[in-house]
Amino acid sequence: MIKMAIEVGGTFTDLIWLDEANEVRTHKLPSTPGDPSIGVIKGLTEALGNSLPALSQLLHGSTVATNAILERKGCRAAFLTTRGFRDVLALQRQLRPNVYAIACEKPEPLVPLSRSIEVTERLDAAGVVVLPLDEGELMRLVDDLVTREGVEAIAVCFLHAYRNPVHEERARQLIEERHPDLPVVLSTRVLPTFREYERASTTAMAAYLAPLVGRYLAHLESHLAQSAPKSDLFIMQSSGGVLPSAGSRDRGVDMLNSGPAAGVIGAARVAEVIGDRDVITLDIGGTSADICLIAAGTPGVTAETEVDGLPVGLPSIDIANVGAGGGSLGWIDPGGMLQVGPRSAGARPGPACYGHGGTAPTITDALVRLGWIRPQRFLGGRMTLRPERADEALALLAKSLGQSADALAQAMVEIGAAHIGRGIRLVSVQRGHDPKHYALYAYGGMGPMIGALAAGELNIRRVVVPPYPGLFSALGLLVADLKRIYRQTNLLPVDSHIGRHAADIFEQMRKEAAEEFTAFGRSPKELVFEHALEMRFRGQGFELLTPVDVARLAKEGASYLHALFQDTHRVRYGGSAFGDAIEIVTFRLVAQIPTPRQVLDQVTQGAAKSATPEIEEGRIAFRGGKVPCRFAWRQSLPENFVLAGAAIIEEPTATTLVPPGWIATVARGGSLVLTPKEERS
Repeated sequence: MIKMAIEVGGTFTDLIWLDEANEVRTHKLPSTPGDPSIGVIKGLTEALGNSLPALSQLLHGSTVATNAILERKGCRAAFLTTRGFRDVLALQRQLRPNVYAIACEKPEPLVPLSRSIEVTERLDAAGVVVLPLDEGELMRLVDDLVTREGVEAIAVCFLHAYRNPVHEERARQLIEERHPDLPVVLSTRVLPTFREYERASTTAMAAYLAPLVGRYLAHLESHLAQSAPKSDLFIMQSSGGVLPSAGSRDRGVDMLNSGPAAGVIGAARVAEVIGDRDVITLDIGGTSADICLIAAGTPGVTAETEVDGLPVGLPSIDIANVGAGGGSLGWIDPGGMLQVGPRSAGARPGPACYGHGGTAPTITDALVRLGWIRPQRFLGGRMTLRPERADEALALLAKSLGQSADALAQAMVEIGAAHIGRGIRLVSVQRGHDPKHYALYAYGGMGPMIGALAAGELNIRRVVVPPYPGLFSALGLLVADLKRIYRQTNLLPVDSHIGRHAADIFEQMRKEAAEEFTAFGRSPKELVFEHALEMRFRGQGFELLTPVDVARLAKEGASYLHALFQDTHRVRYGGSAFGDAIEIVTFRLVAQIPTPRQVLDQVTQGAAKSATPEIEEGRIAFRGGKVPCRFAWRQSLPENFVLAGAAIIEEPTATTLVPPGWIATVARGGSLVLTPKEERS
C-alpha cells in the first residue's frame, strides 16, 4: 500500500510518498491558486498513474483556508450573539499595532453588522441561566436573515457559553431543524474559553470557512472514493498534528498555516535523529519565509495567532512570517532605493525566467543571473528556465538604478537575506534566545540557497539542509502524529481542593478525546496524553502555559502547582514573583497517536545511494567577482562526504549554496551540514 503526503504552497504543489516497496518517490508541479484541488488531483494522477488504487493514506496540507481569509473569499456568514453584544466583531480590541500612529485602521471583520444579530438570552459568569433563550425570537431573526441576506453559515457565540453550552446547543438544534443545509458553528465546540472577542472572532472565522473547506474536502474525498477507494484522507492542523478529514470539515480554522507547521514537525524529527535539540527552522518558498524556534526538541506553541490582523484563539505552532521568497520582486521605492518584497510574482506569472509572462525581476531571476541556479538542472531538469528573460528583467531595473545586472542581482539576494535575518531575530533575539547557540534548518525551495548567507549575518555556525528540502513540508506530513488539542476555561483558585478538581476536569477531557478518536476509527488505548494548565497570579490579565504531571498534581495538589508556576514565571520574566495567590484559567489536553518512527527512517534512508560523487567544475558570480565553484549532484554524495565552498549542491527539488569559507558534510540520514571552515580546523 502507498502512503502519500501532498502540501499545497503558493507557488508549487509538493508530493512525496512511500511506494509499495517502501521506496521514496517525489513529484512537484505548479500550484493552481484558483482552485487548489485541481493541482492536488492532477498531481495524484501524474505521480501514481495506474497505481492510484493502491493508495492507502493521503496526508494533506493546504493554503485554501489561509488564502480564503487573506483574499476574503469565504462564504456569506452570519453572527448570532447575546443581546447587547452585536458589535463585538466590529469593536475588536483597543490594541494598536503601532502605538505611535495617529490613525489606526482595524482589520475588516469577516461578518459585517448587517449579518450580525442578537437574541434574548443570558448566562452569568458561572454559567447559570439568568435569562432563558427566547426561541421564538431566535427563529424569527434567523429566518429573516436567511431570506434577506442569503447567509451560507451561522456562527453562534453567546456570552459565557464556555461555562454552559445549553443555549448554544439549543440554538443549533432549532436552526438545523428549520434549515438543515445551513452549517451552524458553535463557539463551545470551536473554542470553549473565555475572552469574548477572541472566541467570537475564531467562531466567526470557522463559520466563514465552513462551506468552502467542506466543499474542498468533499471534492478530494469524492475523487479518492472513485480512484483510490481504500484510502483515508488526513488533514494537517496548525497545531502540528493531522486529523481525519471528517474532523476538519467544520473546523477550517484548524487548517490555517498548516503547511509551515508540517515543515516544523519534520525538522523536529530530523533534528532528533541528528542530535540537534535547539533549532531555528527556516522555510523559504516562492512568496514568503516561515521561521520557528525549537527549544530542547520542542517547537514553540502559541495559544493565539493572527491571520490578516484577526485573532485565532486556537493553539498553533509559533511561526513568524517574512515576505521574502524566490518570487519576491525587486522594485524601486519613491526615494529611489532598491526594495525586495513583500510583493511577489506568485505562481503565475512567476519569475521572468519561467517564461510565463513575468517582466519584473525576482530573487529567482537574480540567482539564475549569478549562476547559482543552472537552468538545465532546475527541478531536476523537468522545468525549462529562460535565462535570457531573467537578464532582460534585471537589465531594465539595473538601468534605472545605474548599476550592472550582476550588481543588481547580488544586491537583491543580499536584501532578501537581510529580511530573513530580521525574521530570525524576531523569534530568537527579541525573545531572549541567542541564535548562535542554535542550528539553522533551511528548507523549502529557496531555504537551502539563502540559509548560509542569513546564518553568517547572525553568527550562526551550523546550517542543516534536510533530505528533500524542496518538499520538506510534505515530508513533515508523513511523520506527523494524529493529534488534537483540547482547551477548556474553568477559573479555579489553587487551594487545598485543587488536586481533586483538576483531576476530575482532566478526566472529563480525556473521555471527550477518547470518544472523538473512537469516532475516527482509532482505539483509545493508542492515545498518549499531555496535560497543561494556563495559570496566572490573581489580578493578572494574561496567563502562562505550564505543563503538569497529573500524578504529582493528584498527590501533592496546591504545593506542587505553587512551586511549578513560580518557577515558570521566574524563567519567563526573571526576578521575584508577585505573591502566592495563583489561579487556573484554562485546562489544556493534548491527545495524540504517535506515528511510528520507522516512517522517518524509511523516508531518509538511502538519501545518498551512489558511492561515486558527480561533480562538475565551474564559476559563479559572488559579491562582486567571479569565483571557482564545484557543482555536485546531491543524490550522488555518500555519507561523510565533505565539499568546500564555493559549491552548489543540486537536486530535483532545491539547490543549496555553500558560500566561500563554508564546508558541507553529508550527515547520517542524508542531511547536509554546513559549517564555517574555521569550525573544522
